Amino acid sequence: MPSQPGRTTGDGCSIVPASVVLLTHYLPLYQVRVFRELAKRLRSLKILLSTRIEPNRNFQPDWDGLDVTVQKSWMFRRRWTHEAGFNDEHYMHVPYDTLQLLGKLKPDVVLSHELGARSMVAALYRRLHPKSRLVLLTYMSEHTEQGRGNLRIMTRRRLLKCADAVTYNGPSCKQYLQQQGVSPDRLYPLPYAADDLTFVPPPTPRDEKAVREKLICVGQLNERKGVLPMMQQLLKYCSARPNQKLHLTFVGQGPLRETLASLARPENFKLEIIPNLTPKELAFAYQSHGAALHPTLADEWLMVVNESLHSGLIMIGSRYAQAVETVVRDGENGYAFDPLIAGDLEQKLDQYFSLSDQQIPGMRQNAIASVRERTPAWAADGAVRAIQSVL
Repeated sequence: MPSQPGRTTGDGCSIVPASVVLLTHYLPLYQVRVFRELAKRLRSLKILLSTRIEPNRNFQPDWDGLDVTVQKSWMFRRRWTHEAGFNDEHYMHVPYDTLQLLGKLKPDVVLSHELGARSMVAALYRRLHPKSRLVLLTYMSEHTEQGRGNLRIMTRRRLLKCADAVTYNGPSCKQYLQQQGVSPDRLYPLPYAADDLTFVPPPTPRDEKAVREKLICVGQLNERKGVLPMMQQLLKYCSARPNQKLHLTFVGQGPLRETLASLARPENFKLEIIPNLTPKELAFAYQSHGAALHPTLADEWLMVVNESLHSGLIMIGSRYAQAVETVVRDGENGYAFDPLIAGDLEQKLDQYFSLSDQQIPGMRQNAIASVRERTPAWAADGAVRAIQSVL
């Protein structure tokens, strides 16, 4: 197809005259909006998925407006044992028709997610077709990558050298990539952004007396998310403070659900566990809570941080989520705590509950302001700049 350098999108952005193929595992709902924005900025975008959805995910895929093909692929379950002391199950995908499909599509640029099998094949295609370009999309943090074996590190370094550009999801990811030898001039941001079509304007003013004691925790109920140690700390907190009521809502599913529900609770502690909600339902659930509580032991970002802050919730989040380290500022829009340090969460809760009703609205405004620019279009800009750089 001939290039059309003069074309623009409906909002005036220039269309990059390039045929692009994106290789990734599956499409989380929050990433769909980003790639829709990216597709508007390119001559063409074709997405090749390793799987329609992973077994431990519970949502209905939505690919409207995107050109998506599910590849032929092998999927393997693997156990992830982290130095933070948890075990987690995750999936490795080996799509085996990638080279064939790329040969048919003949893209100008290949965007390949993660530093595994699909990216190795993408690097091979780049070598076989010197006029093509390769951009590696990486989503990680220094904390999530602790304990990786020497063989994996060596393989990653060789793969990163094959890329014409590399994207990163946050400052810790950028630091990790530079440690692996990627020069700053090949690095471009491709951050996470919440789906702005699901936003519900937060109530103004919020009834602080009705919601202050209500905390919400969204995500999988498994070891990596740190929900069981958090529950034990909260139970201890309420037992030591019988006059402080606390209402915790878990939104999610996972292997620890029954364990959490069966724990003995003091009278001043109320627990509610509800299944996964749609993005719109979750936005309304945020309105009836005072703060978001996320105790993860390892997350390369943690999208619920963005969503909570967009809803005007004060964030009480683990330092082991890159989103908390990047966006949350103590006493301004929330509090960061270390779930592995005894008493740290309790200290942050004391600070939260000691806030006056006059201080809370300012923190809620700061929460919204801290993520206001993090829209899908803003996130897609980083990918566009990476593609333009390699052309």
